[in-house]
Amino acid sequence: MLAQKLRQIPYQDLPISEYSRRYIMRMLPSIDYYMDIYNLCIDKMLAQCGKAPQQVTMVDYGGGHGFLSLAAKEHGIGQVIYIDYNSLATKTVTAISDHLGFGPDVVLHGDAETLRQWCDEKEVCPDFLMGMDVIEHIYRLDEFFDHVFAINPEMAMLFTTGSTPFNPHVVKRLRKVMVNDELGEGGFLHERRHHIAHSYRNLSPQELDYWAKHTRGLTYDDAIEAVANNKPNILADAYNTCDPATGSWTERILPISDYQQLVDRHKAHVHVGNGFYNTHRSGLKGTASRLLNIIIRALGIKQIAPFIILTIDK
Repeated sequence: MLAQKLRQIPYQDLPISEYSRRYIMRMLPSIDYYMDIYNLCIDKMLAQCGKAPQQVTMVDYGGGHGFLSLAAKEHGIGQVIYIDYNSLATKTVTAISDHLGFGPDVVLHGDAETLRQWCDEKEVCPDFLMGMDVIEHIYRLDEFFDHVFAINPEMAMLFTTGSTPFNPHVVKRLRKVMVNDELGEGGFLHERRHHIAHSYRNLSPQELDYWAKHTRGLTYDDAIEAVANNKPNILADAYNTCDPATGSWTERILPISDYQQLVDRHKAHVHVGNGFYNTHRSGLKGTASRLLNIIIRALGIKQIAPFIILTIDK
């Protein structure tokens, strides 16, 4: 059983970063829950593509620690392509795979453009792409979908995201995180103001304040271009913000209509499914989780689901 194997790994002895080690340590107490999510999603995509597992090529996009890739190989997926923009993540999945003796067939360091170039070069046509808690962080989703659909216009996709626009409790909690990232000490607003001031030394303090505020949700390069073209960035949701150094959004919350609009030009459709709670917990928390899952399944109430599952297909 994969969950048990992951619990038994001596992570302190592996050549991985302290950040990756701490992240995994936070996951392990709930590893059975994560495996439930991964297995459900893999089964969903296998049923949709209609092929035997060994005939399937799957992309684990933004794969992080690589646990989804490991679950896919345990499912018998023929070829698993792992890709992540963070080099610490690629080192982590490689170290874990080496220790276990199995893992993704291909490990790539990069983004959707990297994936497209590799698939073109190797003449590989993946059947489907999966991303666990990644779609809410991608800076330019329009460019992401352009690259992915260029690889295979018929490729199905599945994303889980805790940034659900339906659950008011989740929205409130995530917006607090966004406010802190944007306005906290040394936050994104301060960083953008400092960068703009360095590039435009003739701006007054008031002008710097204006442009720092109105480049929210932009990288440094895009913020400088916005100032140069006198085009303030107006976000539909004023809470959303991203790290100007990397473009990674802070748990960005988007309405489903925005996702649909992004894939419209590719003639694809977005479907929304409900996530579920961790029933592996003991005591009252486990009982409450099982009860909530029954209600979610029976009534389809998105307002109480802890996360959503987005599937995109033709």
